[in-house]
Formats: sequence, structure tokens, C-alpha cells
Amino acid sequence: MLLALFACTLSNCAGTFDNSATNDVKTGIQQTRQLDFIRDVPFVIKTPEQAKQMMLAKLEHDSTAEQLAIGGKAGAMTGLFPAGTDLKQQEIKLMSDQVAGFYDPHDKVMVEVHGKTVLDSSLVGRKEFASELLQAHELTHALQDQHFGLERMLNAVKDNDDEEIALHSLIEGDATFAGLGYVDGGLNEQTAQTIVEHFAATPENFQPESGGAPLALSGPMMFQYSAGTRFVAEAWRRGGWAAVDVLYRNPPWSSQQIIEPALYFDDPAPRLIITVAGYQHVLAGWKKVDQDTFGELLLRIMLERNLPAHSPALLLPQAWAGDRMVTLQREGALTLLWLIVFHDQASAREFAATYRSVLRGLKDAANHHFVEAQENSVLVLIGPEDNLAQVAPAIWLGSTIAVEETRNFISLQEPRDSLPDVSALQTRTPPAAHQNAAGH
Repeated sequence: MLLALFACTLSNCAGTFDNSATNDVKTGIQQTRQLDFIRDVPFVIKTPEQAKQMMLAKLEHDSTAEQLAIGGKAGAMTGLFPAGTDLKQQEIKLMSDQVAGFYDPHDKVMVEVHGKTVLDSSLVGRKEFASELLQAHELTHALQDQHFGLERMLNAVKDNDDEEIALHSLIEGDATFAGLGYVDGGLNEQTAQTIVEHFAATPENFQPESGGAPLALSGPMMFQYSAGTRFVAEAWRRGGWAAVDVLYRNPPWSSQQIIEPALYFDDPAPRLIITVAGYQHVLAGWKKVDQDTFGELLLRIMLERNLPAHSPALLLPQAWAGDRMVTLQREGALTLLWLIVFHDQASAREFAATYRSVLRGLKDAANHHFVEAQENSVLVLIGPEDNLAQVAPAIWLGSTIAVEETRNFISLQEPRDSLPDVSALQTRTPPAAHQNAAGH
């Protein structure tokens, strides 16, 4: 995954890459971020088209064309994406339009996109801010990579969109907070508060979906900067940069923890390990091709796309406790098996009723759907089979939910080698009673 800084969309943005000042920025960002470079970081300048080709190559390295096609189709089936979304083209378009520079943790190189500067150069009221921030931001990514191994961390969360969003929020929030601190001459409580207040007022998507990229792409991308910076600032407030370093040893695992930092630092929400199973014999001929987790942020975006602006159901993602989706394929068709857990039964029942109406509104004649609430869990089945109600009992019976012991925020007085191990799994099977079912 490329670690990027967004392009400026304001007409008064200015600034060009000043190679003569690069060494000064390297020295300054080491002091600000309190990490030293282990090795030098090559800088290259590319035209927008050259940068686009680099982004495309990286995307194709991380995901095959088939995987991207499956992701786009599955997203449309759930209502997360508009029908017919070409995920590969939309991702490349979003990055090409918005990215001013990036650090590639695979090739260990920083790229500036010629002719673009970064978003929000007005934050400290200096025109030269954009060029300095671009360099400081991407150099922070290089520091992160050299000290914490970003490529390894990112590869470990490839099958969990929610955990990937949370990890990117840490990475981008760290680089943004450090970069802004550098260009303002150093971080203090007042500077940190100004940054947090600024990002609290920043919208979490670039533009309405009708005018550009799907909200499920642009929203999480901006979220990583806005909410991610607020999250990292909270760690810094509690213990300085050493506290931020600890986050890489025990990274946030959900967008919910980024949205509400207390669920990481003070009262960690239990992490659920959800296994969707029991379908193998009742859906013979279907092959598992993907698995994923949406999390609070993507659930919220999915509902925002399909419900009225002031619908009370838009608050339901706040009650999210965990989810897991399995994607099956047969002769080009997809079937989705999705188990979602909420903190309480009332939220599960309300989500089931709301989501049935969402799926009916998608009007995809090629697919049927089945939604069932049991206790605090919801099972969603979407696909071309017309007997999904008969498939559900086997999935309820075969699926499991494991509660993983979570870690509290680590005190800075504790040696970093003494971080606690994750252990003590408790496993249960979702309830076998079947009620509140609906089909299509």
C-alpha cells in the first residue's frame, strides 16, 4: 500500500519541491518525531502520469484484477458501492486526482508528483507550508517503516478492511501530526490542540459520491488523516512520542477505536474473532474466494448511502461489536455470507429490519437475500440461490464467535519488551433459534 499525502484542491496553494532544503527537513523531522533514520531515503520526482503508473503497478502487486473485480461486485451487492463499480479504476482515479506525494514501503522510495501540493496548506498560514509538509509527512513514513516495518504490518491485515483502515489511520495520523508539528516549529500542547480542533472540523470525504469516487473509497481515505490525526494526538498527549511508538507494538484493530479513542486507551472493547462456517455442504459447488470485515466506519458509510440523511438507523454502527463476511463464487456468480455482532439485542433487531429494506431497495434481480437477527447477532445472506432461508440454520450452527482478551494502553513506565501477550480465548456458537427472517 502506498502511504500518501493528498493533493491540494485550493486555488491559493503554492510551493514546489525544494531539493536543497531536503537535508534540513530530514534533520528537523528526526528531532520533531524523535526517531533517527537508519538509512537514507531516495527522493524522486514524477509526472502525474508516471506517478499514476507507479500507483497502478503497486495496486496490481497487492491485488489481482480478479480480486478487485470480486471486491467491487461484493461491495455493490451489500450497498456499499454503487452498482457497476470498477474498483480498480476508481482506486487509481482517486489516487491520481488526490495524491501529491507518497512513500512506497516496498521500494523504500519517496515520490513527489510534479505540479501538485498538499491539502490544507492554510492550517498555519504559510504558503511554503505545503512543500515542507509534503517532505516531512513522507519522511515520517520512512521513519515508521525503518523502525516498525510497515510493509509487514500492512500485509498482515489484507483480509480485514476495518483493521487495515485502523492501521492506516495510525500511520497517516502519525505522519500528519509529526509533519504539522515540524512545519510549525515543534509540538506543544497549544499546537497539538490547534491541530486536533482543525481536523475535528474536517469532512471525512472529499466530495459527494455522485461527483467523484465512491464514498466507500474517498471516505476511509480522508478518515485516515482526520480521525487518525486525532487518535495519534491523544496518544501523544498521554505520553509524548514514546506513547505513539508503543501503538505500533499494539496497533488499534478497528475503525471504532479510531472514532472513539477511549475504546483503545481507557476501556478497550473486546475483540471478536468471528468464523463463518457450516455452509460447505449446503452450498456445494461454491468456492470461497474472499473474506473481510467491514467495521463501524464502512457500516456507517453503507447506511449513509442508502438511508435518508436524518434516519435514526444511521446511529446503529456505533453499536457494532464485530463482523465477518465470506464471499463464495461459482461460475462468475457471488454469494455473500455475513455475520454481524452488536453490543445489544435491540440494535441487532433494528439493524436487521433496516438492512432488509436497504437490500430490497438495491433492486438487483440477479440476487436474493435473507436477513435474520438472533440475540445480538445478525446473519445476512445475499446471492442467486433462492433457498437462502434453508441455508441459514447450517451457518448459524457452524459459525463461532471467539472473545479475545484485549490490552489496555501501555504505561510509558513499563519496559516495551514487557507488553502483554494476547491470550485467553473464549468461544461460543451463535444461537440456534431462528426468527425474524426475511427473504427476497
